[in-house]
Amino acid sequence: MADAKPAVVANGTVGCGHNGTISIVTVSARLTVNTNGVLLKGQEAGLAFLPAAPPTAPVPPQCTHVTTSQVPLPAPCITQAVSSGTAAKLTVRHVPVLLSSAQGTTTTPVANAVPPITSTWSVSDAGQTRLTAR
Repeated sequence: MADAKPAVVANGTVGCGHNGTISIVTVSARLTVNTNGVLLKGQEAGLAFLPAAPPTAPVPPQCTHVTTSQVPLPAPCITQAVSSGTAAKLTVRHVPVLLSSAQGTTTTPVANAVPPITSTWSVSDAGQTRLTAR
């Protein structure tokens, strides 16, 4: 499969346009690769680029989006629904699996965030290379 991309699984990573990185945690257990569940369309929305609790080692890069306050405060990105990069045929109960090419937009719920309040997210690391799809 020349243009096949790896499916995204637990422990894969997603990055935002402000250099933040988060690890994928919420996945489907119905389809796994090396015991890691795949990320399904819909599970990518609402992920916050916040530090992990408890913190992981090494600490991943944090989202640098801030507020317009005199003393800038964090205004972390939140992922919105995937806009491209889902599998056409690899599904779990008719829900497409996200691929390493997945991407979408982000926003922040913080009212006084530095404009623009939207940015982008994309998969940094699918977390595996064994299962691929188009």
